[in-house]
Amino acid sequence: MRRFIQASLAIFLFAVGPAATQDITVYRCQDASGRAMLQDEPCAAGQTQTMRQMTRPQDPVPKPAASPEPEPQALPPEPPPPGPALPYPPPPLFQCTDYDGEVRFSEDYDPNTRCVPLSVLGYDVRGSAQGAASCRWVSESCLRLDDASACDQFKARLKTARSNALHAFSDTAAFRKSEAIRIERIVNESCR
Repeated sequence: MRRFIQASLAIFLFAVGPAATQDITVYRCQDASGRAMLQDEPCAAGQTQTMRQMTRPQDPVPKPAASPEPEPQALPPEPPPPGPALPYPPPPLFQCTDYDGEVRFSEDYDPNTRCVPLSVLGYDVRGSAQGAASCRWVSESCLRLDDASACDQFKARLKTARSNALHAFSDTAAFRKSEAIRIERIVNESCR
């Protein structure tokens, strides 16, 4: 307990600051239950009191006045704060490019792997029955679009889907309307 009191007194003195020329009295008061307190006034009746003389701390020397700061230059206007975040990102959308450069978009990763006759790929198979009957397996290159590019594509798809729903035959009207509603929901929830 004595070490605790000494440590508390040292912390108290450290917190008070550097020494000055005036002396002060620090009172250590202990009540009947053994709790100790440090204070700058005499202890209350019924408490055990111990006194110590200490040097009063002094405020540090004030810092010299700083030279006036130059006027801040005009800052460019801040951009407006971003709007509220949308709750959902758009579904994944893939841009697939065929071997001949034709581009299509798909919500599923589908590289459309197929066997293309060699003559279509530009091979000379004249005079060879086996070559004419052969094919080469090709796949499209499919890359996932970032959210902003996917939103651009979904907005374009929404225009097409609305047009298709408006001009649909009776046997496809229900599907075309449901597809327009689905894409509109994606645009409203993820692409505003």
